[in-house]
Amino acid sequence: MGIRSVFDAGEMRRELEKCGVDPDKFLPLVWKHVILKSNHHSDWDWQNHAPSLPSPAYSLLRSIPPLSSSLHSVFHSNDNVTSKLLIKLHNGAFVEAVIMRYDTRLGKYAGKPRPGGLRATLCISSQVGCKMGCKFCATGTMGFKSSLTSGEIVEQLVHASRFSQIRNVVFMVYSDCLFVYKSLDFFAASY
Repeated sequence: MGIRSVFDAGEMRRELEKCGVDPDKFLPLVWKHVILKSNHHSDWDWQNHAPSLPSPAYSLLRSIPPLSSSLHSVFHSNDNVTSKLLIKLHNGAFVEAVIMRYDTRLGKYAGKPRPGGLRATLCISSQVGCKMGCKFCATGTMGFKSSLTSGEIVEQLVHASRFSQIRNVVFMVYSDCLFVYKSLDFFAASY
């Protein structure tokens, strides 16, 4: 099947090592260039957009798009506190990510004003559909379709970063997190 996303850390590390490229040194550079220049997705050229990589890395990267998903649509609330991102995966399936913005100084903590400031939290999907089949939930009624790879999970953060500086990430839990534990564990350990 090949590598779906440059953010699938385990597969990228293995493939870079096979090419004789140090993944600890160069994989973070690949990610940095994709994150900073992800708006250039349609005309992406690895050598122009991610300079300073060893030649063998470009041979590998030519077969991988910078992002395997695309931002299909965005819906902002009237007060701009929330933004819902509909993200289209490489296989045509859709997942939702939600940016929630708020000021942590509002309210009190131990009788005193809260410290902090403006903050954006991203709520991301870890699967398409749900196995639970709850009749009151649109996602539950569609049934379980697939778990996301760690790269597909990270790409939601890359898309959301175009709209807000994300400080926290939480996961939507359609059903038992243990269904997607492998992707979640690898996501958390890799980044």
